[in-house]
Amino acid sequence: MPNQPHRTRSLRRIQVRTPGGRLVIHYKKKKPKIAHCANCRKPLKGIPRERPYIMRKLPKTKKRPERPYGGTLCSECMRNKIREMQPISKRAKISIGQVCVKIAGREAGHTCVIVDIKDNFATIDGDVRRKRCNLAHLEPLGKTLPIKKTSTSAEIRKEFQKIGIEITEKKKKERKTKEKKNRETKKVKKSGKK
Repeated sequence: MPNQPHRTRSLRRIQVRTPGGRLVIHYKKKKPKIAHCANCRKPLKGIPRERPYIMRKLPKTKKRPERPYGGTLCSECMRNKIREMQPISKRAKISIGQVCVKIAGREAGHTCVIVDIKDNFATIDGDVRRKRCNLAHLEPLGKTLPIKKTSTSAEIRKEFQKIGIEITEKKKKERKTKEKKNRETKKVKKSGKK
């Protein structure tokens, strides 16, 4: 019979073969069930299956994916939800100047404009960082902006204001320079015994 603290079925009982050849029972705390999508009930990826006291200690980036509805909806349901929130428009042909909504990744749900297209990728700018993006991650809206490949972020922001879309300007963090401390060298006096 196990000792008093182990005499409970709230602990898992694992049989372990020791190096000496004996079969012993180890008692471990049970882990919670896998997190599921609130919409389609598929198991969510990127969420650790740990006990609450361990989850509390984890940083926010390790607890759930860094996207809208991360930890609640799977990526497929999140994309569908963002598409539903946008005004219904006919699937427009993707070209330079096309206004789109990002439906995947950390910046999902943000408005952007296509600046350049190469193969299956587009360079986007607007309410997102200026970067390369897969065309499958963009949902085109029925609006276009008169921009060129060489347009700057400030010009694109002005064009968005003309069509009534407000874009918040991201502030860059100022680098703090650390002051170097001048260490004074201590002169050790040698006691000269003669």
